[in-house]
Amino acid sequence: MEIRRLPTEDDALRRYAAELWLPYHRDLAAAVDAHALADWSDERFVERNVEFTRNRLEDDGNRGWVAARAPDGVDVDPATASVAHPDLELTGLLLTSVDECPDPFDRPDRLVIGEIYVAEPYRGSGLADRLVERAEVDAREQDCGELRLDVDVDNERAMAFYEQQGFEPYRRQLTRDVE
Repeated sequence: MEIRRLPTEDDALRRYAAELWLPYHRDLAAAVDAHALADWSDERFVERNVEFTRNRLEDDGNRGWVAARAPDGVDVDPATASVAHPDLELTGLLLTSVDECPDPFDRPDRLVIGEIYVAEPYRGSGLADRLVERAEVDAREQDCGELRLDVDVDNERAMAFYEQQGFEPYRRQLTRDVE
């Protein structure tokens, strides 16, 4: 399995959105009440995400990563084939961004893991560990001294995984509806 940068070409972003981003958010919506999705068609979700992801990846400090593999018997190299290649199986995603520390504060810049997802058949395979390792490399490449992420408090599986990875609570985030 190869982990590589997510390109910003439309066909690659469409495939990424349809096969990784949308399933990730559907899984999250099923597990976390506060993550309900709009009542849109798959095509609308994909097209909206293509533009959003492209804009995000064009900003300095933002990176997208996909994990891919060639199914048995398929002659395609996941390290070099286009993410849009129909024979390539997309198995996971990682989105990162840099949270720069303003000058007056004494803390290192942080690399924020915005999204991390492993497709159902690959859960428990170690791919999530490899995606976190990729984030650590990304942090070093961008001179960040810390990793940070947000996780929904009722996503117990994710909480357990992140704690196993050495993440510790930093802040408590509170929200309320606007009346």
